[in-house]
Amino acid sequence: MSFLAPKWNVSEQHYVIETTNEFKEVLDTHLPIIKDNRANTIFDDMDRVYNVTDVIVEKLIDEGSKNKWFAKLPSHEQLMKRVRHTFSKLSFDGDAANGILTVILMTPKQLTFIWTPTEIPSVAPPMYIDESDSGSDGKTEGGIEPEIQESNLPPVALVNEAQVSREEYLLTRLRAAKARVEAEQIRMMYFETTGRMPPDSDSDSEDE
Repeated sequence: MSFLAPKWNVSEQHYVIETTNEFKEVLDTHLPIIKDNRANTIFDDMDRVYNVTDVIVEKLIDEGSKNKWFAKLPSHEQLMKRVRHTFSKLSFDGDAANGILTVILMTPKQLTFIWTPTEIPSVAPPMYIDESDSGSDGKTEGGIEPEIQESNLPPVALVNEAQVSREEYLLTRLRAAKARVEAEQIRMMYFETTGRMPPDSDSDSEDE
């Protein structure tokens, strides 16, 4: 069953035909809706609107005939010409939504389909387990770290070659100065022990 029994609204002078929960859950009758550049709620696919409306009118005539809702059974063509669509509220901003038919208002001259915008829930991605042998910490099964193959690429200098040459030159000068100080200390020890100065070495004269 797609519809509840019609109820007469005295003040509005029309019948109110509500759709059943079973009908609301039929995805084929849900229509995608969007907002136009003026923020009006509209259907996204008018061809589908026509096709769904055609099916709904057929169901309404069928159930109306079985339950004797009509004084005179209308034709499918008659009702299709009298259908108009409206929304019970505005659509959602920035979210995908469907229109679900909730109520039909019926007068002798018009059928008003009232669609309620319903947000389409986002679908979570399916869960899966990584089937590879290595874990997230880079270790293989059993806790053993995988061996990393040494690169065959030539080493790349990380500093400027001119700077390296200057540092090597300064280091050589520092070592020479340290050697002269140590040599002087040895000569002073020799003098304190023997009471006379040792002869100058050839290396000192060469350094000078």
